[in-house]
Amino acid sequence: MSVETLYSARWSGPTLIEQGETQDVSLAIERSGSATSLTSGTFTLYSPAGEAKISAQTATISGGTVSYEIGATDLDDEALGPRWLVKFAVVISGDTHTFYNDAVLCLSRIYPPVGHTDIVGRHGDIANLLPSGTTSTQAYLDEAWSMLTNRMYSESVPFWKLRTPSALRSALLYGALAIIFRDFSTLLDPGDRYDALADRYDADYEREFKALRARFDSSEDNVLTGSQTPTAPVLMLSSGPRRGYRTK
Repeated sequence: MSVETLYSARWSGPTLIEQGETQDVSLAIERSGSATSLTSGTFTLYSPAGEAKISAQTATISGGTVSYEIGATDLDDEALGPRWLVKFAVVISGDTHTFYNDAVLCLSRIYPPVGHTDIVGRHGDIANLLPSGTTSTQAYLDEAWSMLTNRMYSESVPFWKLRTPSALRSALLYGALAIIFRDFSTLLDPGDRYDALADRYDADYEREFKALRARFDSSEDNVLTGSQTPTAPVLMLSSGPRRGYRTK
């Protein structure tokens, strides 16, 4: 196998698998900005114990995307939690490339509490400043949502258990606006007011992220925690300094 070719496996975050739901797990693979020609692929899902619960099943190929449909009853008997592992083995130009991703078996996923309507509600002129061919701010919102949830995940916050999605509204809105105006600063007015707006919303995002409080379904049994919990890590005192997630 040629190891010189580095393909971009465009995972947007940990793979969330909802128990009891039929769902597709998919991966877009590209090189030099173009979809890669995929010949075939298989899908494997490993439990936290390393057992293949779905083993080398034929995946679907569509352009540069490989996907597999998990059945609604495939994981009914499994315990919810993180540390699952997704694997796609994909044949590209005669060679098999293996792409892994961290996964979570969860009760449900959460969805972004901000849409294009909220963005233009804050800055009405944004819709008229979008790049040619772009009709909404959805791509910016998707990127901001991935960045927000990935940050929570990297700091050991189980965001899929959060049951107050509106608590993320301000952070997501400011994060998306920062990305939008940073893009505008390079496309429209380098170093001018758009760059300053991006800096402002970056600072607003950081402030909101650190102040986030929400209720969680910690045991994923549809019972909320009794009090609002920080969604950013808290300092845990032990024999040595350590940062981690804690519910009250």
